[in-house]
Amino acid sequence: MKSERLMMVVGLLFLAAMGPSRTMAVPQANNISLEKEEGQVVIKVGDDLFAKYDFRGYARPIFFPVLGPGQVPMTRAYPMQKVDGEASDHPHHKSVWFAHGAVDGIDFWKEAGAIEHVSFDQFDPQRGFTVTDHWLHPVSKKPLLVVEGKFEFGADDSARWIDCEYVLRAADQEVLLGDTKEGTFAIRTHPDLRLVANEKQGVQEVFGSARNSAGDTGKPVWGKSAKWVDYYGKVDGQPVGIAMLDHPSNLRHPTTWHAREYGLVAANPFGYHYFKRQPKGAGDYRLKPGEPLTLRYRVVFYQGERSVDEVEAYFQDFAD
Repeated sequence: MKSERLMMVVGLLFLAAMGPSRTMAVPQANNISLEKEEGQVVIKVGDDLFAKYDFRGYARPIFFPVLGPGQVPMTRAYPMQKVDGEASDHPHHKSVWFAHGAVDGIDFWKEAGAIEHVSFDQFDPQRGFTVTDHWLHPVSKKPLLVVEGKFEFGADDSARWIDCEYVLRAADQEVLLGDTKEGTFAIRTHPDLRLVANEKQGVQEVFGSARNSAGDTGKPVWGKSAKWVDYYGKVDGQPVGIAMLDHPSNLRHPTTWHAREYGLVAANPFGYHYFKRQPKGAGDYRLKPGEPLTLRYRVVFYQGERSVDEVEAYFQDFAD
């Protein structure tokens, strides 16, 4: 698909979802429908399942499954489902999620602290929804963070995409978002898009490649600053890719990436000690009451092959 096709479909709209401070450019959905079920939101493109947003079944809300054009699975099924040929490492890597490994010392990345869905604040059955989540201290069960999530969905005949916005607020006192590589907005790709196989884990053959906006390819995308990262290759013999885009308004854009050869791809602006070899704590961010932090991302799940220029066009569209 040429980038112009997505550009025509996207057609930027501005939606004030939570008052003036919540204005956000969103894509025009193409034949998108959403329906609430028990503990889930089911997102479809026409009659085809695109994704499910599961907000009750796990230690935090996740998107699973996620299906690209042609109904190709784009993320790993484990641990939600057991599938031959998938590794069973890192059970906290659940498809698509948002978490961080050091929130006042609590590891929400590895699920030491739970992220609890509190409410749906808006729900548009043809576009998307907004939610409020509480990030709970594991002992006191009191929220450290109140996070407003906003999700918009779009599609054309060879790509599907999700716009994600997270507004983080300290619940009642200053919260330290600590310098760690374990974070933050993340995807665990389908194992076919891994860069390396692992026979001990049951992954015999892989078909993935990786690149970023800075020109790095393969394993060296890890820790680098980039506007976007693209994992691409073949899943079940079909050429596909996953382009993750960091919005220019985000903290420390272009973000650093916790992007691994085994298919973890995570935008993480906090891990400067690990990624940039800076002193410990260099990536810390202190979130003060009344001073929200907004992070925005777009993920494009595409079918076929894309040039670097075409992935860059996805980013430019998102950035406008």
